[in-house]
Amino acid sequence: MIKEYDFDAIVDRRGTNSVKWAPDAIRSICGNPDAEPFWVADMDLASPVEIRKALEEVVALGAYGYPKFTDNEEIFAQWAKRRHDWDVDPKQVTICQGMLGSIAMLTELMTGENDGVIVPLPAYQPFLRLVKNYRRKLVPWHLRYDPESASFSADLKEFERLCSDPSNTLLVFCSPHNPSGIVWSKEVLTQIAEIAAKNNVVVISDEIHSDLAFFEETHVPFNSVAKQAGCKAVTCMAPSKTFNIAGEHFSVTVFDDPSLQAAFKKRQAQLFATEPALLSGTAARAGYLHGFDWLTQLRCHLQENVRFMDAYCKERIPEIKVVVPHASFICFLDCEQILPMAQADGDRNPGLYDPAISPAGGVLSRFFGIRAGIAVNDGTWFGGDDFRQFVRFNYGTSRAAVEHALKNIEHAVAAMR
Repeated sequence: MIKEYDFDAIVDRRGTNSVKWAPDAIRSICGNPDAEPFWVADMDLASPVEIRKALEEVVALGAYGYPKFTDNEEIFAQWAKRRHDWDVDPKQVTICQGMLGSIAMLTELMTGENDGVIVPLPAYQPFLRLVKNYRRKLVPWHLRYDPESASFSADLKEFERLCSDPSNTLLVFCSPHNPSGIVWSKEVLTQIAEIAAKNNVVVISDEIHSDLAFFEETHVPFNSVAKQAGCKAVTCMAPSKTFNIAGEHFSVTVFDDPSLQAAFKKRQAQLFATEPALLSGTAARAGYLHGFDWLTQLRCHLQENVRFMDAYCKERIPEIKVVVPHASFICFLDCEQILPMAQADGDRNPGLYDPAISPAGGVLSRFFGIRAGIAVNDGTWFGGDDFRQFVRFNYGTSRAAVEHALKNIEHAVAAMR
């Protein structure tokens, strides 16, 4: 019998060293330290009980020495087959101490200083910092946005134009895409791989949200199409978003090129970044071995939250359009009609909207923080002023919490009409 999991139970994370709930961090994005957080990409939902039991057993030992995991590669390969019908040879798998660390090392290995790195925009902001940290040239690839359907899509002609510049040598891709929630079709991925192969552009595919693709969607690992197209690519996955264990840094890098894998492992060794920590490795293994049923039910809960949000906004906050995601627990809200209200409110109350108080925010995140008591990421965080009409909202929580947030937003908008 399949166990039923309760995704409407409240998990109170105040005072638990959670950055998402830290008043100073919340103030930095919205100006109000008491705003309720719907920003950082982790969920306010309990991880699978199987993970908690595995961690409890380790903690109960009372001694937390150096770990040695011997079969993580095989465990991931089994998961990849079960979740994505992807045949992965364990020898292709390298275990890493977190997704960003591995993407940074891959960028370092596969590009030279001043090489162009193509990043689709809007983008998970650390990708932009990562490129600049290594003194590579950031090459923005703007996704198309259709305001009528409130959806993003790939501009493949623009991608081909960018790839035709021989100084642009790497694409840092996100699949499914954060923050738009696109689950890329096999056809689109194949076209990207073919264009990249033709122009000798290497691809790093960050697939950290892939396990959370919704039921009508099929996530296609990039390596599975890249190999057929002759595209050099690396796929990165992790259990962190899947099982809500983002605080335990563990990721998986899958290589088709043995020489690149060897260079990557050498760089790991140079940085003493080879073995995952005891608790992170334990949590990841338990999730991959025992978390499938929990994940299946979580995906239902998240998809229902999206449907609820979309219906609520259409009926009660028509000024906001939900950019409906097809994976994970974060989405963009298109607030173009609210932006002038927020700007006018800021002009009347410059002290409340002072950027010095919320340097990581923007006009909309300050508006929602101050007037609705809700902390969300401002769209400018994902690539600058081109995305100032958006905010990113985290619905990875109980239905009651999502409804509470939307009611607060509804009242704030109504007061500004």
